[in-house]
Amino acid sequence: MPPAWALAGSMRLNVDGFGAAFTDAWSRIESRFLKLECWQAYREREASESQAAYERGDLQTARELLRREAQADRPLYEDVQKREIEYARIRLVQEPLTVYLEYELLSYRIRAEMGENIEIVVCAPSLRLPDERYFDYLLFDRHTALIHDYGSGEAGLQVGGWVTHEPAVIAALEATVEALHWNAISLSDYLG
Repeated sequence: MPPAWALAGSMRLNVDGFGAAFTDAWSRIESRFLKLECWQAYREREASESQAAYERGDLQTARELLRREAQADRPLYEDVQKREIEYARIRLVQEPLTVYLEYELLSYRIRAEMGENIEIVVCAPSLRLPDERYFDYLLFDRHTALIHDYGSGEAGLQVGGWVTHEPAVIAALEATVEALHWNAISLSDYLG
């Protein structure tokens, strides 16, 4: 559960509402989209064929499926380039990597080839993620934030989230992600 300060003045959304709020916020974006991801394990709401292939050790099939999944986002990447939007995914990583993060880094390689800017911040294994400062959210310019809700389970299954337009909350989220940005390294540097 995200901290109470981040949810002040927000509206609770189910998964479908979260998707609709994303579409609405994206349609109004002018210059910047920032994404912070913290969970070290995550499960798609609907079974991900690529994740299942990876978990059973079929890396070739996982790569092929991840490429196909990434292609579905090509219009988003093209929109980012056309509109010259600053787009960055900041990913907090703890080592040793979980199986999920190993799989996600495979996906990130593909998405980086398509032009996505992915930055990595390596955190101490003792840091509990998510926490009061670091949790998953999306920032659209300075007008909207979408905060993910993964419920009470440990599997990281998204059950909805919150939308906020509160300036103080958005400013605090922005300050957090900008501070992380200064400590981040590029995906290519992280992968070596």
